[in-house]
Amino acid sequence: MKHHLYIAKFAAASAIVAAIAVLAIAKSAASGDSDGEDPIGLTEYEIACMSCHGLDGKGDGPKARALSIMPADLTRIAQRNGGTFPQTAIYDMIDGRGVIPAHGRRDMPIWGERYRKTGDPGEDPSAVDARARALMQALVEYLESIQRN
Repeated sequence: MKHHLYIAKFAAASAIVAAIAVLAIAKSAASGDSDGEDPIGLTEYEIACMSCHGLDGKGDGPKARALSIMPADLTRIAQRNGGTFPQTAIYDMIDGRGVIPAHGRRDMPIWGERYRKTGDPGEDPSAVDARARALMQALVEYLESIQRN
């Protein structure tokens, strides 16, 4: 019973965050806002990444030591990629549904599935997919914003 209550609360909170994300992204796109501040991306980082990758994205989150492979330092993605932030590859890694053989065993959760599970039963699948894509893109843009020079 307690487990079902937790799931219901998580689903409700996820739906609220998703609705806010869609509205914020739409508002930002309509206004041409590009000041680099993305509260949706930061929120998604806090929800999905911080426990393993840490407050600053350096791979030192509270769950990191319990993992068989230490999480990556997300502030050095561009540095490890010749100075270029690979947006598409990072999006695909977060989404996780595509197979990336070069990465070997996948220790990171498949967040694309989580994003697509938020919403109301009977909600239009294309709306769920659009919201999921917007949230993952906001997270990618946040990760790009925390890169070290």
